[in-house]
Amino acid sequence: MNKRELSKVFSKLSREEVNLESHKVELGLIDDSLKYIKGVEIFGKNIDIVEKQLKSAIISMKVDVEDLQGDLNLLKKGLTKVEAASKDLGVNPNSIPKYKEALKAIEYGEKQLQKGKQLLK
Repeated sequence: MNKRELSKVFSKLSREEVNLESHKVELGLIDDSLKYIKGVEIFGKNIDIVEKQLKSAIISMKVDVEDLQGDLNLLKKGLTKVEAASKDLGVNPNSIPKYKEALKAIEYGEKQLQKGKQLLK
């Protein structure tokens, strides 16, 4: 570059005003706008973790509901046999050990079974 061309370049540069303060403000706004990247990544990963836990819990709930249903059916059959035997013997079923406990367990089991089924809908 010769002297004349260099002179033109410098004269153009000196005429253009550069406001560095506004650039700093703009960069600050950009930084503020992008500071949530880490949060998005963290909460996104948390959702993946919870999704796995929920899927596992649903599988567990299905198994528990099935097992509870099976145990309730067996307990009800056993209670029916106890009631029939107590009638044949002329004994009040309430005097049989664990009879009242079995009735309470059936009542509780039925409530929990309904709750479990509702949660699986």
